[in-house]
Amino acid sequence: MRLSFLLPLLIVLPLLTAFLIPLIDILAIALRKILVIISISLELVFSLSLLFYFSPLGKEKLPISYYLGGWEPPLGISLSLNHLGLIFSMLVSVSLFLITLYSLEYIEHHEGKYYVLLFVVLGAMQGVVLTNDLFNLYVFIELLTVASTPLVAFDRTSSAIEAGIKYIVYGLLGGLFFFIGIVLIYLSLGTLSLAEIALSFSSLPIPFQETVLIFFIISLTIKLGIFPFHFWLAKAHSSAPAPISALLSGVMLKLYLCVFLRLFWVVLDFPLMEASWLKSFVLYLALGSSLLGHLFAFQEEDLKRLLAFSSVGHIGIIVAVLLVNTPEALYGGMLHIINHLIMKSALFLDSGYFLQFTKSHLIKDLKGVFHYNRYLFASFVIVVLAMIGIPPLNGFFSKWYMLLAFVEEGIHLGGIVVILGSLLAIPYYFRVISYGISPCEEKPVVSLSQDPPPASLMIFTILALVVLTVVTGIFYFCLNPILDGAVQELLPLQIYPPFPGGS
Repeated sequence: MRLSFLLPLLIVLPLLTAFLIPLIDILAIALRKILVIISISLELVFSLSLLFYFSPLGKEKLPISYYLGGWEPPLGISLSLNHLGLIFSMLVSVSLFLITLYSLEYIEHHEGKYYVLLFVVLGAMQGVVLTNDLFNLYVFIELLTVASTPLVAFDRTSSAIEAGIKYIVYGLLGGLFFFIGIVLIYLSLGTLSLAEIALSFSSLPIPFQETVLIFFIISLTIKLGIFPFHFWLAKAHSSAPAPISALLSGVMLKLYLCVFLRLFWVVLDFPLMEASWLKSFVLYLALGSSLLGHLFAFQEEDLKRLLAFSSVGHIGIIVAVLLVNTPEALYGGMLHIINHLIMKSALFLDSGYFLQFTKSHLIKDLKGVFHYNRYLFASFVIVVLAMIGIPPLNGFFSKWYMLLAFVEEGIHLGGIVVILGSLLAIPYYFRVISYGISPCEEKPVVSLSQDPPPASLMIFTILALVVLTVVTGIFYFCLNPILDGAVQELLPLQIYPPFPGGS
């Protein structure tokens, strides 16, 4: 039995949950958490089912498609899943499951609104991964932007509100450029189906193709926080509550990398981009953005802004290595997407736990805070070592493959940036550790009005991510079948699957 019917459920289930939460609150607020746990658990089960069913142990092969209402394109809307989509759908489900568990103990006000927005974001993320239509892709991206903006400003401080405003302004600006690209394609090809665009886009005049590519490039550099559009990222990621910071930096940036791969490798004409000035321009822009991100993190005094600028550095190097466009580069880039999601989510959630005991996010106010929970302090150190690239943790292997990809193609600047990023990370992360373990004459000021609530779920979530950090390092090769499948779909350039195996 093919599991294509699960594709719409991955989108509909969280959106339906978001709709039901206010109704449940009217009946009995105590039932809200039960609904949230059941829904997020089912979402994870659906994704795990797809992963197992289409793994080497499974009986079926990707890609698969689902036609809503049984109507095939161009009349109907279709969803599709290939190896690339399976990777990102799985990452979204697992990360949102852990973030939701963490939130159950972390979020203490306006919980109903919080979970409504969180589940809308989850549904929009799955829609971005699975949709087979360019306009629906735009709709899900904008839904993601609109729903995540109140989460950025959730603490309702002046800083959080300012961050929310910057976030939505830059998000809508990126969406505008994306929409212009869609309009240009529709006016020239008369279709928004990704499969049909993939078949016909290369027949358009080259100057027109380049124009469309430029609009999408600008859109995604804004969404990804690539220099010179990185200003909003640190503000938004640092002002949001800890689970939302993990969502933004760990998950959402990776989702836009999924859009980046789907558009420029699978749908649009990447050989044209490779033959023109666009590839080199974006590659070196991303390398510059990566180096600047680490330099900004090096001089940052705020812990969460430090983590956010570190993400600028890592996203830049991922974009750059993907543009090298060799099997090694695509493998290393996608492996680092997985690893960085795990590592950065762990760091933001770990920091969120400890920042409950401080009067601010400033590094100097962390004195002695790691003594509150030495197990979580040890977990913080492990993830920091992974971020730096210490073997046998996961960050080492993805950085190693990215370094090899740059060197083999003669892009030595890329290799230098990979190494410099790790070297710069050593002092800025160990500055945080040194303050956290340093003796403090007075007990750190607790930011909460009362003692923090029991944090068993928060601790479980952090430790689960740390375990993943270690396991995906020692056993990184276990990811090879699905990563190799994704690389084969991207290189050499494949025509987008014309609705295979519809249901």
